[in-house]
Amino acid sequence: MKKTALFILILAAALLSVSAQVVPPAAKPDDGAKNLVLVDKPAPPPDAFKAGFQTISARDSLAMLAFIASDLTEGRETGTRGYQIAAEYGASLFGMWNLKPIGDMPTRSFGMAQMLGLSPATARPLENTFYQEFPLVETVETSSGLSLEIRQGGSVRTHVFRPTVDFQGLAAVGDAVTGPVVFAGYGIAAKDAGFDEFKAIDVKGKIVLLLADTPAFLPPAIRAKYPIAGASMGVPAAATGDRIDRIQDLRKRGAAAVLLVRMGGREADRWRSQLPPKNVNDERPIIKKVYHRISLPGEIEETPWSRSAVATISPAAADRILEAAGLKLEDLKKKIEAAKKPASQDIPGAFVTLTSTLKTQAVRGINVVGILEGSDPKLKDEAVVIGAHLDHEGRWEDYIYNGADDNGSGSVGVLNLARAFAANSQRPKRTLVFCLWCGEEEGLLGSKYFVANPPALLKARIVSYLNFDMMSRPYDEKSLAFAGRMMGFPYGPEFNKKIKPANFVPLSFPAGSDFGEIVRAADQYVGLDVYLRAAKQSGIGFGDSDHTSFDEVKIPWVWPFTAVTEDLHQTSDSVDKVSGELMEKVSRLMYVIGWLTADK
Repeated sequence: MKKTALFILILAAALLSVSAQVVPPAAKPDDGAKNLVLVDKPAPPPDAFKAGFQTISARDSLAMLAFIASDLTEGRETGTRGYQIAAEYGASLFGMWNLKPIGDMPTRSFGMAQMLGLSPATARPLENTFYQEFPLVETVETSSGLSLEIRQGGSVRTHVFRPTVDFQGLAAVGDAVTGPVVFAGYGIAAKDAGFDEFKAIDVKGKIVLLLADTPAFLPPAIRAKYPIAGASMGVPAAATGDRIDRIQDLRKRGAAAVLLVRMGGREADRWRSQLPPKNVNDERPIIKKVYHRISLPGEIEETPWSRSAVATISPAAADRILEAAGLKLEDLKKKIEAAKKPASQDIPGAFVTLTSTLKTQAVRGINVVGILEGSDPKLKDEAVVIGAHLDHEGRWEDYIYNGADDNGSGSVGVLNLARAFAANSQRPKRTLVFCLWCGEEEGLLGSKYFVANPPALLKARIVSYLNFDMMSRPYDEKSLAFAGRMMGFPYGPEFNKKIKPANFVPLSFPAGSDFGEIVRAADQYVGLDVYLRAAKQSGIGFGDSDHTSFDEVKIPWVWPFTAVTEDLHQTSDSVDKVSGELMEKVSRLMYVIGWLTADK
């Protein structure tokens, strides 16, 4: 599962007791009765899909997971040998079950046939592979800089600021921004309160010096509308309501960059915040990875701080910049508070340059893709895609992030369904596409590329997507409460009496789709306690998974999600902690959902 900075911080707060980011508010829970699917005694599957249903077992699920999440695959980090091994394992099983490969054509090199003088007719013909390959860009090293030029009377004075001490937080985007400086106070345009700090200045193309807090004299409603600058970065619009992100507002006004100043507090406290921790957690391995990021070529990660050059600077650094105009930051702040009027102004002679540099290299992205063609002459031109991300966090020195639950279990789900559908003598009407994605942990890269660049051999139009991501850890009271808060489903003693936590799965799908009724029909053959969660957006409170790539192009999706534990993204996410029985039941449920979706 893709764990953005937001998601990691949320989980850390709940499970590891460290500081957290703001998260979208959960929907108000109800008693859950209308959305809860309970089956007293599962019915035997009908003959149409019985053969495939019976191929899915806990024993085989654990056997496949044991290899995928073994030390041999080295945590399956995208672009590594370990990922390649896992991908070849998945492709070999696709081939054994007679799926049709729809990946790339292999490159023929000068080999034995040519050396023996064989003609092209007698040489073995090339066939498509199960691999959809595409280039990725790996960023392995970054650096940033902030410098000042004061141009006055034909002379130029320069000053280079120190990272961490004078500034921090500059996004590494491989670019340089230079411009004149303008002081915009708090960056507030509250015209209805008679306080518009942009009335007398133009910020377009300039470096904006901005105070992060809000003036105390403004009405409480105005102050609430303008939260601490930078605090809402990364939080979806639904969470901020009618509040204004001042950094985003400056971007819309054409600011070249923002220098954010946080006032208040002692200087010693700022220094103390930069010190390394005194103690380490003895329960966790001590791992300090170097900076590493993988992206699609030409893609800039869509976050507020990457779309605008933003650096947080110290009050002393701000005074150094204001020195060109004979000003001090504290004096400007007091002037605003005393007059209750803006003090926005250009800072003549002050020019600031922000730089960030990157060291990159190309790596190979690989999706594993295969199909089973539908049985209906017309409906086979429509496809149901079944996918899971195969990648995980890789290894660092002697530590391996095996990723058994995340997402070895989901990868096994795709393999279970591929074998099940292939085992049926009867095929559903629509075409089935089976995919193991790479790069999900780096930003949904594999599924995003597939949606934008479907394989040439995939002639069918994609109409639905079934997503597997973490399906092997049973719920208990603690994990139910956590998931209920984050996902907005009911939890607590009364709800827990209605279900068996270890047999419970919340299942999300887009509001307005018909997946709710399909799941009800499918679960009668499986008997999981299912909570139907009709989501108004693709994120479910835990960050995104590969279904988001399909949601963005209006393709309906469905996603079961089992318990989150403190082993998430740790070296302790191992095979011995998963439930084979839960993997069997979730796979069988998704198999029947896939059948009913593809055959309707």
